[in-house]
Amino acid sequence: IPFDTEDEAVAIANCTGFGLVASVWTENGARQMRMAKRMRAGQVFINNYGAGGGVELPFGGVGLSGHGREKGFEALYGFSSLKTVAAKHD
Repeated sequence: IPFDTEDEAVAIANCTGFGLVASVWTENGARQMRMAKRMRAGQVFINNYGAGGGVELPFGGVGLSGHGREKGFEALYGFSSLKTVAAKHD
C-alpha cells in the first residue's frame, strides 16, 4: 500500500481492529522508534518479521487480537487478582 508520510503509514497500519504484530521497515534509527511507538500492536518488529523471543519476552495483541499477555512477568497478572483490604485499628 503506497503512502507519502509517516503519519499516513501509521494511519494505514492502525486502520484495523486487530493488533497482534506490526513491522517497521526503515534504516533510520529515529524513525524506527518513533513509528514503533505509534503502532497499535502487541509486538512491533523492526526490519524483520517473526523474530519471536524467549520466555522472558511478553507476547500478546491489542483490540480484536486478544487481551493480556503470554510469557514474562506480565503474564502472571492473568493468573492473579488484586484485593484491597482496609481495616480500622483501635
